[in-house]
Amino acid sequence: MRIIILLTISIYTIFADGGLLKVDWSNISTTKEKLRVIPKELKDKIKVVTLPVYIPNYYISSKNIKVVADRNFYAITVFLKNARLLVRGDRTYQIEDKKHQFKIVKPSEDRVIHAEGMATIDFYRHNIDYSMVLECDNPDIDRRCREDSFLEDLYRRLTFIGGTR
Repeated sequence: MRIIILLTISIYTIFADGGLLKVDWSNISTTKEKLRVIPKELKDKIKVVTLPVYIPNYYISSKNIKVVADRNFYAITVFLKNARLLVRGDRTYQIEDKKHQFKIVKPSEDRVIHAEGMATIDFYRHNIDYSMVLECDNPDIDRRCREDSFLEDLYRRLTFIGGTR
């Protein structure tokens, strides 16, 4: 349910007053390493995305995923045993709007935040906002959601898999 709320909020930002963040492609090596086979759904859907697409290398060939993507946004949900991992990139932004109280906020780099039974790490690369959210079925028991190490390891293993200029 929380992931649906996050997707709804993200999609809302596309239609709110704002614009597109400029992608800095200069520090991205677009020559990808030889990757394991990327599932067709993932490969087909990220073709339209105009920002660098990242996923932890553990899950590149996972077939147990769901992908939502358009030109300026992508969300890849990886279904794990008793948990879900959402990897999201968004190049839309909102201007400050006193009526709706929107502000552009730069994410904090390399810091895992625990809230409402989820672990989240937000980061900013290539002038784009990214985040990884881990939601566990039993967050009080599951070490992946209680401790920083699982999400930090995934963050260190993010691999560029696509995106177009």
